[in-house]
Amino acid sequence: MKANNKKVRIPKQKRSINKKNRIMNAAIQLFAQKGIHDTNSKEIAALAGVSIGSFYSYFSDKKVLLIDVLERYLDNHYSEIWKQDSDVRFEEFSKEIIRYFTTNLFRACGISSDFHRETKALRYSDPEVKKLFDEEKTKALKQINAFLEFFKNKIKVADIEAAAIVIHSAAENLAHTTKFIGIKINEARLINEFTNMIYRYLATSE
Repeated sequence: MKANNKKVRIPKQKRSINKKNRIMNAAIQLFAQKGIHDTNSKEIAALAGVSIGSFYSYFSDKKVLLIDVLERYLDNHYSEIWKQDSDVRFEEFSKEIIRYFTTNLFRACGISSDFHRETKALRYSDPEVKKLFDEEKTKALKQINAFLEFFKNKIKVADIEAAAIVIHSAAENLAHTTKFIGIKINEARLINEFTNMIYRYLATSE
């Protein structure tokens, strides 16, 4: 699925921006419901309430739209995970911090989980999709590295870079298994056990 490099309109006025957003929102809805390969441009335009001509004035083809939608989705996904609540104390290493970001991850994976699952499967066959997921992973690892570096005098791991990869892999696998595959157990219990596990892995003492 190659992207078409045909020149398209870059919206500047509010009306045009809203129209483009409607197309992107319709796309993510249909991609999640029907699958990416079983959704066509006419269906997206119809759901967005625009003509097919308007669709092609903003997106040269479905692949270009998919990449734009996925890029925006992953940016929002990343922001949802790493946003900082003023009610949480981030200056001290604690279970509360681990639980906070784990809860954010579960919540982020629950937003358009069908779309996330559809696009994640594509990363094994589509280089452009893989690139976007790889970029998100790199940003996440940098955040975890920064977190561990900040608390390096209060944690026991010696290899922070390796520890970041271990934590990221464990957290991503648990959240994805829960949200994309589904397991019959209370989510809060999983978050609680994961929090305890990571805290014991990192903390110098209980």
